[in-house]
Amino acid sequence: MTRSLGWGFWGTFLLGLAWSLYRALTNQGWILDDELSHYLISKEVWSSPDQLWHTWSRPGRNLLQFLPAIFGLEVTRLWTLTLSAVAVWLTGREARRLDLPMLWILPLLIWFQWWFPELSYPVLTQAPFLLVWIAGVFFAVRERYVIAAFFWGYLGLIRHEGIALSALWGLWVIFAEGGFARYLVTGKIKKSVAAFPRAVGLGFCTILPMILMNVFTWLANGSWPFEMFFQSKPTDYYGSGPLWLYTAHLFKGVGFPVALLMLLGLFWKGWKLRWDLVLYATYPAYLIMHSLIFWKGLFASGGYYHFIMPMAPWVALVALRGVNQLREKFGPRPLYALVPLVIWGGLMMPQQQFNVSDDHIPGLPQVKSNLQLVCPSMPVSRFATGMKEASDWVRENVTDQKWLTHHVAVSYFLQDFEGGEKVDAWDGETPHTLPGGTVLIWDVQYSVDTHDFTLEALEASEWNEVEQYAHGTVRIFIKS
Repeated sequence: MTRSLGWGFWGTFLLGLAWSLYRALTNQGWILDDELSHYLISKEVWSSPDQLWHTWSRPGRNLLQFLPAIFGLEVTRLWTLTLSAVAVWLTGREARRLDLPMLWILPLLIWFQWWFPELSYPVLTQAPFLLVWIAGVFFAVRERYVIAAFFWGYLGLIRHEGIALSALWGLWVIFAEGGFARYLVTGKIKKSVAAFPRAVGLGFCTILPMILMNVFTWLANGSWPFEMFFQSKPTDYYGSGPLWLYTAHLFKGVGFPVALLMLLGLFWKGWKLRWDLVLYATYPAYLIMHSLIFWKGLFASGGYYHFIMPMAPWVALVALRGVNQLREKFGPRPLYALVPLVIWGGLMMPQQQFNVSDDHIPGLPQVKSNLQLVCPSMPVSRFATGMKEASDWVRENVTDQKWLTHHVAVSYFLQDFEGGEKVDAWDGETPHTLPGGTVLIWDVQYSVDTHDFTLEALEASEWNEVEQYAHGTVRIFIKS
């Protein structure tokens, strides 16, 4: 029988969940535009089932989030938060299995990482990837290898870098107890040969999700997702950066109190080499992989910090080891300061307060950010408010003409609008090919990079500006 996690664990678990739930219910804005895109594609599955296999939106994410999408963005966010909560519970189960004391602190070390309250609920890839990864570890170390293989194979359906983690899992399992590679390196050839069919079976279970996804995607739209792995540098748009960037992202993402405890747990002596712990090396390997990818400017990385948020369970487990090492060395007194500091950092979320801003939008006046002791709810940004006002104009003025937008926020605000005919922003249209009377909701962020819809191109293409919003960063044009 599984040992209970204890009342202390569930108490701090509910405390952290309440904070993330509050954020999910009160935040009117969104941390990434991609969230709206993912949500709208998931919602569209109900009318166009082929969208379930939308390559950019990640079929693995879609499969986990399309069901609640029909009930709206808020419900989908709550469902996503549930996935994150299950991941925290599985992490607690792992801490119990590893006999880590002070288990009641573990939920605080996850829920109150600086990035966790803001990335645990959005309709993005982070929460599904977080859950599937820790679930793969959970079942593997309990020798439920077939189930574990499915989870490790499923990672690549949520984020492409999951393929590398699947490969690392494959190496781990063939060298595990009873694996053919372990027998082989120890000279037990007969046992190695006898164990080989098992390895083939587990390998098939691992790649089966990827095979099925590719087949269904080809049937739905005639494309093979695996082809993207042969385009390591499909665009120069996202650039590259320093090798150490993701290490800095990790420290700022988890927050300095948790990062300090993580370092203590990681480098304090007393580690005992155990094969189950080796599987956790996939987490730092993931950090190294992202560092190398962005350093070399590969796979349109962009160097975004949220890519490594699924490392949160590993960070928390190592930080809990640091807590216990600190307690053993100095007694409980340091914890009286550290635990409140962890909670306070998770409530303040300095990184969130400084990063969520539209000051980077060209044309918007700079707004001074004052760090608040508790991170306020995220409002709809000035830029997005301009798109909301432009969307309201479309509702009031567009009847049967074509209308075009390059920004997903307008598509979100007009998702139930039945007037006119929406033009797909990515179907190759230019200002010259669109018919007279077409309405364009232009924005300074995406329109200028898409099909030559710069202000200069519009002015030279018989487009007339009729409205401006958000200091001219959002405009409405009609083609004469």
